Amino acid sequence: MIFISLAALPFILFAGLEGRGDIARGFTVTVASGAFIGGIVLAGTGQVNRPAGASAALRLAFFGWVLVPLLAAPPLIAATGSMSSGIFEAYSALTTTGAIIKSPEEAGVSITLWRCVLAWLGGLGSLVLAATVFAALDRRGVGLRRTYLLTVEHSDLFTNFGRALRRFGAIYVGVTLAGFVLLMLLGTDPFDSLCLALSGIATAGLAPQSGALDVWLSPAAQGVLALLCLMGAWNMAVQYDLASRRRISRGTGELRAMLVLGLGAALYAAVTIDISHAWASGLDMLFAITTTGYQTASQPVLPLTLLVLLAMAGGSTISTSGGIKMPRILLLLRRAGGELSSLSHPSAAVRTRFIGRPVSDSALTGVWVYALAYPAALGLGAVALGMTGASFHDSWAVSAASLVNAGPLAGVDFAALSPATLAVSAAIMVLGRLEVLAAAAAIYVIFARD
Repeated sequence: MIFISLAALPFILFAGLEGRGDIARGFTVTVASGAFIGGIVLAGTGQVNRPAGASAALRLAFFGWVLVPLLAAPPLIAATGSMSSGIFEAYSALTTTGAIIKSPEEAGVSITLWRCVLAWLGGLGSLVLAATVFAALDRRGVGLRRTYLLTVEHSDLFTNFGRALRRFGAIYVGVTLAGFVLLMLLGTDPFDSLCLALSGIATAGLAPQSGALDVWLSPAAQGVLALLCLMGAWNMAVQYDLASRRRISRGTGELRAMLVLGLGAALYAAVTIDISHAWASGLDMLFAITTTGYQTASQPVLPLTLLVLLAMAGGSTISTSGGIKMPRILLLLRRAGGELSSLSHPSAAVRTRFIGRPVSDSALTGVWVYALAYPAALGLGAVALGMTGASFHDSWAVSAASLVNAGPLAGVDFAALSPATLAVSAAIMVLGRLEVLAAAAAIYVIFARD
């Protein structure tokens, strides 16, 4: 809450200089309420020495994603002229989903930048929670979030938050600044460069201008933006390892898989259509698999259904991307290959290894549960959206895009949706940001004993 309050403070001046007094008052409400509530909570818990385990941290993560967007919403409510629309945009930005009601041209400079700042903060929060809370939950599983950077404390999980924020924050800020400078050097407008750098590393898909990227962004700048999205979707612990120790101590299979998919899409477009479409198709594939959802060309070559399905896979586990996460998909494919091998050699002992370690059947069961939870959540979300009056197409498109936190991939005019539909969509965004099962576990521990 205090972070959001401090981030909103300069926007009071920005909105005032823009001549939007109503938006400036909205930022004032955010600053005052964030400082007041956050200060009270900090003062009331500063002397508490009670250890916090995984269940307490789960509750913190759940209530954080549910309540903090409400704090960031007042200026967005003023900009959209609707409470439901403003709250929806706050959830969309902080969960790095990137769905918007007002276009950048209608919203204005301060709100466009505020969305990107919220997405950037939401991406950083996702990294910290992935390496602490979710890593603690994964302790008995495959260990996809395991990293030498952070030792998951059995006694007090909260002690890891500061460590994760400092280490991941350094890489996160460094990559953001590098992307901003590169975009500027390639001739991109400074404001556009800042918005794209903040949104790209957070894999949010927010843009400072409407329309496809090729209308207002050079091909070279598009490539830098795709690289930023890849960095956001790649394991941040591996990036810290590379930056601090000049070596990588764990696999990079998910990064190779994302690059291969992008190259495959480019080759497909070059062979089946025309070589001039290769660049846009390759970037669209990368934007989809990183759950960013940018559209490179006005007339996309790849079908939207394919892009949404690939977005379901997502990037790395400790990343800002949404989706099931690529390491789980790769692990299940490896297990499927082992099962096919056992059909030809029934007496052979089939063992699945991942990141150099054997994976037990119980751990694989947990991965299967994760993989099956997403289609189940997708279907239930579509049903819930349909009950609010959304059409069949919109229900499935919005449910999928919200669940994988890739709003632009929905291809839907969110401004035309009812307040009830927007509310359900925001709930699905939180569910996807918490990776479905963690959200279910958090809801369970709220009503059960530790």
